[in-house]
Amino acid sequence: MSGISIRKISITDIKADAIVNAANSGLQAGGGVCGAIFKKAGYQKLQAACDDIGHCDTGKAAVTPAFGITNAKYIIHAVGPIWQDGHHHEPQKLYDAYQSSLKLAVDHECSSIAFPLISAGIYGYPLEGAWRKAIQACRDFLQKNPEARIDIVFAVLDEKVMHTGRQVLHDQAPDQAIVCVDDWKTTQMPEKHDTFTLKRSFTDEQMQILRRGHIPEEMEDKWFWYMEDDTLYAHRSWTGICIYSVKFTGKDSAIVTVNRNPEQYKETSIEEDYKRLNDLLNWWTGSTYDYYSEWLSETVNSLKKSGQIGDTLKVNDRAVSAVYFHLPEEPDGYLSNWYRAEFDLDGIHFTSTEQYIMYRKCTLLGDQTSAKEVLATDDPEEQQTIGQKAQGYIGNLWAGSRQVIAVRGLMAKFSQNEDLKQQLLSTGDSWLVECAGSDKVWACGIRLKDDKRRDIANWTGTNILGFALMQVRERLKNGE
Repeated sequence: MSGISIRKISITDIKADAIVNAANSGLQAGGGVCGAIFKKAGYQKLQAACDDIGHCDTGKAAVTPAFGITNAKYIIHAVGPIWQDGHHHEPQKLYDAYQSSLKLAVDHECSSIAFPLISAGIYGYPLEGAWRKAIQACRDFLQKNPEARIDIVFAVLDEKVMHTGRQVLHDQAPDQAIVCVDDWKTTQMPEKHDTFTLKRSFTDEQMQILRRGHIPEEMEDKWFWYMEDDTLYAHRSWTGICIYSVKFTGKDSAIVTVNRNPEQYKETSIEEDYKRLNDLLNWWTGSTYDYYSEWLSETVNSLKKSGQIGDTLKVNDRAVSAVYFHLPEEPDGYLSNWYRAEFDLDGIHFTSTEQYIMYRKCTLLGDQTSAKEVLATDDPEEQQTIGQKAQGYIGNLWAGSRQVIAVRGLMAKFSQNEDLKQQLLSTGDSWLVECAGSDKVWACGIRLKDDKRRDIANWTGTNILGFALMQVRERLKNGE
């Protein structure tokens, strides 16, 4: 993961591959951060290593072993400028000191680095200016070196220094900022709580989004979340109360602790929380977090659950219950072929039914090269594009096979993911309808926001996916 965070901690106590010493050009032991690092590393060994280097120019950095600092591999000695008036190249030299340090860390295969606020102590660099140049340098390095996966943390001890730094970080580099516990009001989990195991896998990109966390932009924004080590904490933004903590115990599972105080949280069953947390994680790990649509979706689901609203479909002058869906991040999006739900079939691991269907399409047409390309990507849009361009396409062959293939993939998806199975069964006897205006085969041919979808006479598509889902639901009801 690449990102920037600011923590209130001594730099000698932080766990990082490299810690940075605010050094002088002679690389001699000093006071402040420098003195603390020399003391913990072992004065004689560290000074001897520095003496071997001899000298380091302002704006440059040098590296030594960490010696007695067992929570780090290296000490990077960065020489920042002494502040005069800002007109003696101080900003550029400070910027260069950070850049030099980061380059050394990457060259030594470090995945994490801890900085002090260089030059802001006895060197006199103004506080806000020091932060702006530090964040700029780190942000620029991460943007110019996307292949360098390195976690950057600033270790400070003063409240004012930390507060100023976080303001600058979220102002200058919001996309790189990693949220910390005290970025928002937080109240810990009450004594009345419960636990359950969450069976779900995440891509590296999704985990990176979770690790960055989220600071609400407005009071209407519902959640504040952050990660510490391998645990995700989710708090209601307006109360600060912790609702979920999610401890990741492996690639495909996590232990969830859930609030059970009825005065703070209305859900009462593990089944409801299992579904709700999955829905929230879908929203939070999207390419952008749309908190308003999340709120709208939860409101609609709550009203449906209470029986206050229910969707219908007109079929030959009679009204039947219906569930409409389209994209994975929209209401009932778990029904979509693009929804990420991993399963194994025919000895192959698939990340969605879209991947399975497109893979089987390619193999059916004899295009093994395209079939391998489908398996090589987790992006359903890319999978669909590859499948649409598969060589040897015969319309009647695919038309006669696609629904059988879809049902087989859907059976694997829902039978191997218990939470999704229960969600599908909870739709009862409702008609399941995929809504997409451009899709006349898998969907009904009408957009999700178009009220014409509620009358089957208006459909311009065959809704193959919806009917395949209904077939799978019946088979699951019968215990298959």
